Amino acid sequence: MLRQDRLPVAAAFAVAGSAVLWRLGPGAESPAFLAFTLLACGLVACDLRLMRLPNSLTLPGYPVLALLLAIPLDGTAYLRASLAMTVMLIAHVLLALTAGGLGLGDAKAAGLVGLVVGWLSWAALLQAVVLAYVSAGLFAVARALVDQSARGRPVAFGPFLLGSAMLAVVLAGS
Repeated sequence: MLRQDRLPVAAAFAVAGSAVLWRLGPGAESPAFLAFTLLACGLVACDLRLMRLPNSLTLPGYPVLALLLAIPLDGTAYLRASLAMTVMLIAHVLLALTAGGLGLGDAKAAGLVGLVVGWLSWAALLQAVVLAYVSAGLFAVARALVDQSARGRPVAFGPFLLGSAMLAVVLAGS
């Protein structure tokens, strides 16, 4: 699935992973944030190429990230991350099932974003979500203005959601 995108995914991970480590510093939570960064890079490549966020990438992310976030033994942050994951997943499943435009892959990715960004703070998660929706909306409007044939065509939301999450992690780092 990602064979042809190995080089761009590796390059994106090198840049994003370096930014995450630079901002957060080495710590017990670093493996979780680096795993999320790698997963996000792969998911963005999939969504851009296939307009899908496959279960084979999203679903294994939940137990892996949950286990890695347990390493720092920070019960408060872990509870906040778990609640944020639940809120993001439920809200985005409801949006996918009722409003259209979002897919269930986007909903599953939103749960992962809630888990990781929620670990940092509610404010960081809110920033990530607002930035994702605003940037996706602006992109859709700009694309429709530039290319009339693009009107009504779907926009891959995953890159906006995951990119905004990475930006929120870098901006909210300790």
